[in-house]
Amino acid sequence: MSFIDALYSGDHAKAKSHIRNLVRIACADGIMDDAEHKLLLKIARKYEVSEESVQEIIEQVDSLPFTPPSSKEERYVQLWNLGRMVMADGIKDPGELSKISQFAIGLGFKAEIVPGLVVEVISIVEAKSYEEDAIEGIDKYIKKH
Repeated sequence: MSFIDALYSGDHAKAKSHIRNLVRIACADGIMDDAEHKLLLKIARKYEVSEESVQEIIEQVDSLPFTPPSSKEERYVQLWNLGRMVMADGIKDPGELSKISQFAIGLGFKAEIVPGLVVEVISIVEAKSYEEDAIEGIDKYIKKH
């Protein structure tokens, strides 16, 4: 089984937790627009989370626990997905940037590198990088800092 298969068919609690974090980013500016909702559903499908479950997560976002990813690659993918959600509407909203920074720390990234790391992740997203390229870019940034 490849890493991607293991990531997306693995622990459902981690997947729901990640979807929860994406919902929080999408709603940080007060609304979840169509582009954010479409991206949320696209990512949820990759994690084998149904549209019905996504709706439940949206409705219960504040009561769901955070379940941290277990590998470095999962952390990188989750951070990249969070960056994709920040940029889904094409706007670097300060509330969303604040949330992604909080989530980056929650994902285990050192607080002192988070501001630059978030800038790097947003840059990777804006370059329309694929997942493997995002993982590589985040890893390079982490190793440099």
